[in-house]
Amino acid sequence: MHYVTMKNGRLGAIIEDHLIDLQAASKAFAVALPCPDMWSLLEGPKSLQSELETLANRAYAEHIASVVYAPKLVGSPLPYLRRNVFCIGKNYADHAAEMADKMGISADLPKYPIVFSKATQTLIGPLDVIPLHTGVTEMIDYEGELALVIGKSGVNITQQDAWSHIFGFACYNDVSARDLQKRHGQWHIGKSLDGFGPMGPAITPTYGRPIDDQLRLTCKVNGELRQDATLSQLIFDIPTIIATLSAGTTLKVGDVIATGTPAGVGMGFTPMRFLAPGDEVEVAINGALPLTNRLALV
Repeated sequence: MHYVTMKNGRLGAIIEDHLIDLQAASKAFAVALPCPDMWSLLEGPKSLQSELETLANRAYAEHIASVVYAPKLVGSPLPYLRRNVFCIGKNYADHAAEMADKMGISADLPKYPIVFSKATQTLIGPLDVIPLHTGVTEMIDYEGELALVIGKSGVNITQQDAWSHIFGFACYNDVSARDLQKRHGQWHIGKSLDGFGPMGPAITPTYGRPIDDQLRLTCKVNGELRQDATLSQLIFDIPTIIATLSAGTTLKVGDVIATGTPAGVGMGFTPMRFLAPGDEVEVAINGALPLTNRLALV
């Protein structure tokens, strides 16, 4: 089961290769829809998921309010962000190594998670065009990542309780302006240009259980495999990330956490291979739905 926000703003579910319009299904079966959109699902009790799954499975079985899924039918699973995206830098050893010389930073592995943020206006959905920002940047890079969505607020969350606070995960592309990132000596500006945070197409719920650390993350540019890693390669695992971010700071429902990117980004190549106008980037994670976007032509 995957949850999506359809183009009309309503909550949808994907089972196998079919998209179910949950509002249309509830009307067809004359039952109350427990939540109309993604935010109300995240903010509601856990029992909502069971109700929605019962409704979605019935609609799927009876071919009611169900169509073949296509990315063009959905937007970003979160239609908007309430807070900046929490991001973890240098969280794969091979990525830290490939960026050291290019960025003029240490190749030493961090002792503690490196945290930065991306502004809310970075968010875009599947098939949305990544802006070129001509005149602002000339070095646009991709970073395929696994993003977590918080489903239960908390502060000072222990590693043992971390998974109970996570609603699910999604594909994420931490698009980066490398020239701005290097120029300013910190990462916020180079990471926060409008449209530099594609996410989706769906949120895949975890039901409070750990994600398999053999889950595979890949990123392709124009069909060419550039990044390929498993979660086992994370320097700081997900419970550590949750515990670190929530130490003295409340994580809120709907917060998005990008967990880091592996080696294979454009800047890591010699010569460097930044995105060109029209390039297609696909981020995929086993068990999730792939995320595809193109860089604008003009």
